[in-house]
Amino acid sequence: MKAFTLLAILLAPPAHAAGEGFMNFVRQTQQTTGVVWSMPVAPQGEAPSKLGLEAGGALFQLWTIEQASAKDYLLDQKLVGAYLPSAAISIATLDPYSTIPRTRADQPFTVTVNVSGLLSGTGLPDAATRVLLEHHLAPYASGQSSVAAAQAISGSPESSATLSNNGNTVLVFPATSLKAADPTQARGEEHFVVHALGDGSAAQTQLAGAFVQIWPVASGTIAGVEQGDRIRYNAPQLTVTLTDLYPRSNTWLQVYPGTERLDTQGTPLEGSVLVLDQDRGDGRLLTVSDYDTVLPEDGTYTLELLTETPFGIDRLDHVTFVVDRKLEIRAQLGGIEAN
Repeated sequence: MKAFTLLAILLAPPAHAAGEGFMNFVRQTQQTTGVVWSMPVAPQGEAPSKLGLEAGGALFQLWTIEQASAKDYLLDQKLVGAYLPSAAISIATLDPYSTIPRTRADQPFTVTVNVSGLLSGTGLPDAATRVLLEHHLAPYASGQSSVAAAQAISGSPESSATLSNNGNTVLVFPATSLKAADPTQARGEEHFVVHALGDGSAAQTQLAGAFVQIWPVASGTIAGVEQGDRIRYNAPQLTVTLTDLYPRSNTWLQVYPGTERLDTQGTPLEGSVLVLDQDRGDGRLLTVSDYDTVLPEDGTYTLELLTETPFGIDRLDHVTFVVDRKLEIRAQLGGIEAN
């Protein structure tokens, strides 16, 4: 049996686990005998394992405990064995948000699975030649904006497959696989997990996991002026209802002369510009008034409600109306007859 060196304590832990008030330790569980050993560790560095590495492998888990509350957090885990493969999963979307991968229900994303350490040849156990890839769907309930990873992958996967080659496997999804009556309104998470296969001495164990967050397509309406309305005096107050705005988006009303034309740059209405940069979708209700200055002359105008996301500019609603401020006087002139 050999000792295993814990490089950088398995990973660099989050900043909150490295500060004062936290205690870190590595728990080693022998997969053959079930023997467990825990050793305290510094936030960064390396140290040899206290138990030897058996033929069946060992599970190393990095934990931190907040001393004030005694709450513990599992930061990372690695299964190490004599022929155990390793895996990593990365997810790329069109949204540059760096905290977690996220995208919109109608947008594509790419999942790259990198596997190494698989063996080839005859007479080898399955655990040495293949890994299991699972795809799990975790829709959000009303008002929900996250799902615990353990809960997300606890049920039956949407799909699964075994990978038997080292290197990258690239999966391209043209849109979300989450189910909804209107596919553009799906919201939740899609989780991808790679498992090492069980071989009798060690149970099936997760090697890597990653997820992408899915947000619905925004919608919005303009109330206060109807298609074909004729405005004779002051422009009416507008009420704008916005639903499911993307977490990072700019939304505004604009007006321009003439009938509606896509991709036309108009004049933004003051008080209608809404900028979001947050970790979840949102809805808003806006009122806009006193915008007569953007309607300087009589004629036909188009009012548009637009939202800009990392995926481009979308028109949520529009209305075309006529401004007619000309004052018309209608009268009859009659003569007076003298007797």
